[in-house]
Amino acid sequence: SVTFECRIDNASFAPCTSPFTPSGLADGSRTFNVRSRDQAGNASTPVTYTWTIDTNPPDTSIASGPANGSTTGPTVGFTFSSEAGATFQCQVDSGLFSSCTSPFTITSLTDASHTFAVRAIDAAGNVDATPASRTWTVDATPPDTTITGGPAEGSTTGPSVTFNFTSSESGSTFKCSVD
Repeated sequence: SVTFECRIDNASFAPCTSPFTPSGLADGSRTFNVRSRDQAGNASTPVTYTWTIDTNPPDTSIASGPANGSTTGPTVGFTFSSEAGATFQCQVDSGLFSSCTSPFTITSLTDASHTFAVRAIDAAGNVDATPASRTWTVDATPPDTTITGGPAEGSTTGPSVTFNFTSSESGSTFKCSVD
């Protein structure tokens, strides 16, 4: 009858049976070796299988795009990264996460608060449990400016005049020009 001897990495060969399920292995590259031994004690050349254990999820970071709390127009772009070999899933507002690549552009956004989130999935299938995200406001509607006081249109006045004006949006700044 034939018996088997197994080892992981550089450990000593020890008797084993099939299926063989090692336990307590740390992350990293691992090598499994198995050899058979006949009744006379002759050992076969070991057969080798190498694989990588990766139980650590990747971390995703946003490199560029609107800052949290900023105001932008209806089109924005983001770049993001993670560990080598990772793929990405993006989410806009309350939509579903779906496959995406960096750079990622979002168009035709409505005037409102928006959130972009991105998560990496590493080559081992581990998913970033804390996606990187940004929340910003789109304000693509220009304010309406109204002149509320000044000389009557078409009138003639002296060299000094005063104009009063307001905007439909609080916090607006103004630029004035004459002629």
